[in-house]
Amino acid sequence: MQKSKLNFQNLNLLLILILPVMFLFFGIKKQSELHEKLMIQGIAIDFEDKNYKLTVQAYDFKNPEDKNEPRTRVIESSGISISEALENLKKITGLTPLYSQNKIIIFSEDLAKNGLIKIIDFFSRYYENRPSVKLRVAKNNAGDFLKTFSDDKIIKASEIRDLVDEKSDTNILDFEKEVKTPISDAYLMFLEKNSQNLIKCESAAVFNHDKLIKIMDKNDSIAIQILKNSPKPGIYVFDCDKNLVSCKIENPKSKIKVRLNNENNLPEFDISVKLNANLFENEHNFKNIELMENNIEKNLNNSLKLLCEKVVDKTIKESCDLFKFGKILRNNNPKYFKSIENDWKTQILPSIKYNVKIESKISIFGMNDN
Repeated sequence: MQKSKLNFQNLNLLLILILPVMFLFFGIKKQSELHEKLMIQGIAIDFEDKNYKLTVQAYDFKNPEDKNEPRTRVIESSGISISEALENLKKITGLTPLYSQNKIIIFSEDLAKNGLIKIIDFFSRYYENRPSVKLRVAKNNAGDFLKTFSDDKIIKASEIRDLVDEKSDTNILDFEKEVKTPISDAYLMFLEKNSQNLIKCESAAVFNHDKLIKIMDKNDSIAIQILKNSPKPGIYVFDCDKNLVSCKIENPKSKIKVRLNNENNLPEFDISVKLNANLFENEHNFKNIELMENNIEKNLNNSLKLLCEKVVDKTIKESCDLFKFGKILRNNNPKYFKSIENDWKTQILPSIKYNVKIESKISIFGMNDN
């Protein structure tokens, strides 16, 4: 009996020693070497001839440019579904795609107009893809943006992603949440090329549910980011007493309150915004700095008020609840919202009243504001 118990203890000890080695052995055997991988950096998606056309930018460690840097490859693949197009990448390259390092997914304008929910569903569920991947809509052909060269070097997917401040950017998880909620909508930043064939990302692509409905210009995009509390909306140029002034808008704090109008029982929204504006350029010639700041603040407030009102008007006329008026109304007055919920986006939202108030604080670029 004593001997049997001893043998059993020895067997347990042997298993404890052997099992980790076995797991390590099989794990190493199963894992592909780095040079056998195609490390995906960016994916652009177009839809042509009833097929999804994928343009992929990836690092190829099997054929490096030099000892310190892998070669950046651009590969095109197609299929009747996204999964088939991705699967064909391995057949084309002979390498196993690795999606965990992907930086960005770019959709063509036409594809976005037809709706993105199926594609977003795929990437949000695909186990190798990260939900933090950033999204863009591209003018015309999406694949062209991953094939763009500057100074004889391809513009990398990470550089395209970094055209937008990370805190102001939209990822898969955020976009999916917005478009799947009946009383909210989303926007993505819009990629274009200038006359020198360089990529810029200043405009905004606005969605109703999962379908692209409107491209907003640079100033409209700034207003959207202000109302959505993006930390760095960008440089805003405006007219100040027939002189141009350029300010960098930062850290907007937008608050929206709702009340019911007693006359027509329709909601009215009060939108108040406080923000910082760093003065970059000014054509005025003021001898008094305080007078200059006060004058610029006054004109900036008026200009941004008109701009924000224009953007709100553009979106609600399209039944687009980009600024979550419905959610605010529901949280404030759930009983009333329930009574109009089915008609909210199609009938009530386009008719709402709103007021916008802007308070800016000017500081001069290069000077500390104490």
